Amino acid sequence: MHPIMSGCRVLVLSVGVIIAGVDGALACGNGKLLFEDKFETLDPAWGFSQDDATRSNGPGGLVYKFKPNQSYSLLNQSSLYQNYEVCAVFATEVPADANAYVGVNFWGSDFDNVYEGDIFPALGTFAVYRYQNKKFINPIPSRSDASIVKGTSATYEISVTVNGNKATLAVNGKKVIDFTGQPPEGGSLFGLTIGTGKNDTGPSTLTVQSIQLREVGTAQP
Repeated sequence: MHPIMSGCRVLVLSVGVIIAGVDGALACGNGKLLFEDKFETLDPAWGFSQDDATRSNGPGGLVYKFKPNQSYSLLNQSSLYQNYEVCAVFATEVPADANAYVGVNFWGSDFDNVYEGDIFPALGTFAVYRYQNKKFINPIPSRSDASIVKGTSATYEISVTVNGNKATLAVNGKKVIDFTGQPPEGGSLFGLTIGTGKNDTGPSTLTVQSIQLREVGTAQP
């Protein structure tokens, strides 16, 4: 579903509902804040392409206006992290029944070896994907959850907390699933991912209002 290209991924969620109480300034938990970006300016650590007609940014965040079958993925290169929570707030405007998605990247060493937790607003579903040695696998297939309000115009807070080899995906402050994985030794990169499906019936506007990284405690044996 999400073939990757190195550097930045160029890939191939009813009535709209805005989720009350989700605000870019209030994203994530209460651990020590290690990193935050609201994308008023473009931090070089993200490795943005210089010329991208689909992208704009400013006080409202990082905005991508995609036609069907477009996507972008980022891994922040500022540091490697061990146990953390990565949390991002996304505003989405998508066609009905679209396969457009937004999500966070975690446990990444590069674009060929990374996990991502995605939600599909128009479908009201989520999934966890992994790229391992350039191969795409799907540890948690797409499924619905009550915390994901299905809609064509909605805002979501997506959080993944990793502690040792354990991870928890939460949406809008509610846990949706726990799972185990294989984090890279010595720390990992985090980031974000957005995209549209090739059969979507129209364009999508996907906005990253903010992303945070927060410290969590060490996993217990």
